[in-house]
Amino acid sequence: MKNLYPGLLALIFFLLFTVNHFSQDLSEQEPRYPAGISVEYGIGGLAVTDEYISKEKYSGSIPYYNIGWRKQHADYVYHLNVDFHYSSRIKNYNVSTDIYQFAINQGFDYKLTEFTIFDKNTSVYLGPTAELYFYFNRQNIAVSGFDYAQSFSLLISGGINSELFYELWKKVKLEGSLSFSLLSLGFRMVDEEETDEKPAKILTLFSGTNLVFKFGPRYYLLENLSVKAAYLFHFTRISSWEPLLSASDNVVLSFTYGF
Repeated sequence: MKNLYPGLLALIFFLLFTVNHFSQDLSEQEPRYPAGISVEYGIGGLAVTDEYISKEKYSGSIPYYNIGWRKQHADYVYHLNVDFHYSSRIKNYNVSTDIYQFAINQGFDYKLTEFTIFDKNTSVYLGPTAELYFYFNRQNIAVSGFDYAQSFSLLISGGINSELFYELWKKVKLEGSLSFSLLSLGFRMVDEEETDEKPAKILTLFSGTNLVFKFGPRYYLLENLSVKAAYLFHFTRISSWEPLLSASDNVVLSFTYGF
């Protein structure tokens, strides 16, 4: 599946380029900041090691769903995103597990600078974010006293979001974003019979990290309607308890309607 991603992105990008040059009905105005409401869907894979349950790595395919809102103000952009991952196809040989990941992220982005690269307009935004991230792992095996083994983690975080917009052509932009947590209130399932660890701790960038990177082209079908194809990488690492390490990559397609 991963070998398919570069080719799929190249095909989508080629189609966007072709439509941009041959369509006669689209508005000739400059594309604006992609404010409005967005819906997004992605396909990809996940690899996770959750040592509360097992030291083994589990991997498999996982879809991605997102709905977002961006409102542009005079001095800043407000953003709100809700995303969800779920899969029952995460396996280690014949043992499977169900993975749920849910996040609500909101923040304020401020335009830092505008410059040109190869005579193309480029804008950079940066701002603070607040996020609630929830992870749940339910392993499909029988254990003593239960029908299954389970693990969960929760991060309530403050962090940084950065975005870059590079204008390739009048209706096509390259967009990149990087968001990560700096300081978090973390919650983790603990075995009270085996340890005296507390289920809640303050986590730093080094002990509890949640990071999302996204990059891809956006094409403006109309002045207020755009489509974006992108590569999405999501990484979570929690080390203050039994370590949790989760990484997923997806090819995503989104539609944004501005009003």
